[in-house]
Amino acid sequence: MPLPDWLSQTQDLPSLQANVGFLIRDRFYYGPDHPADPTDLERLTVPLSAPRIPAASASVITVTEALGRERELADYYRQIVRLAREHGRPFNSIRHCFWLRLWLWNADRQTSVSFPWYDSYSEIDRVLKPLVETDEGELLYDVDQGWDMKIHAHDGAVHFLESDPDDDDAAQLAIRVPREPLVQQVRTLRESAQAVIARLTEELGADVWTSYVRTEPVFKP
Repeated sequence: MPLPDWLSQTQDLPSLQANVGFLIRDRFYYGPDHPADPTDLERLTVPLSAPRIPAASASVITVTEALGRERELADYYRQIVRLAREHGRPFNSIRHCFWLRLWLWNADRQTSVSFPWYDSYSEIDRVLKPLVETDEGELLYDVDQGWDMKIHAHDGAVHFLESDPDDDDAAQLAIRVPREPLVQQVRTLRESAQAVIARLTEELGADVWTSYVRTEPVFKP
């Protein structure tokens, strides 16, 4: 099978760091999903206490930071569950409070690969699993609103092409990185992420991180 033409566009990048983040919010909104008054989005809120975990960002706790501190992260989520109960909010109105994000980045080069539509671990693992298991060929092709991602392994490197399919003039990200160091990171990351999610599930009584939740979860009292 011929190689994709876009592989010739990619530029060398020495490495990528990989992590999965739990998105952290500082306020809980308990009002209607479609408020009649826009000011309700500010008025009908209560503050949330941040997880007691040393973190580089106030809005994200990474798997690396959470590993071994799962109870502190679970305490943060327990606040959300308690407030949802108090205000009669169904899980569908708070599911965004449990979203995850995958980050691949190189801080020195200020370069990152984004996955804005992947909110659960099962979606994220669509990237991580083939990165580990496939050493040659297509790893991922996905497209969503304003986002197009192609990932391909070839000749000891992983190639990424990120673009906006709705804007021909938008800048593309076209990079290639050595595969083996990335694979070693991702292998450890997958194990750690699954371990943290398993512990959070044990603490709260329901798994709302692994995949899209279609029925109302039953959390511990």
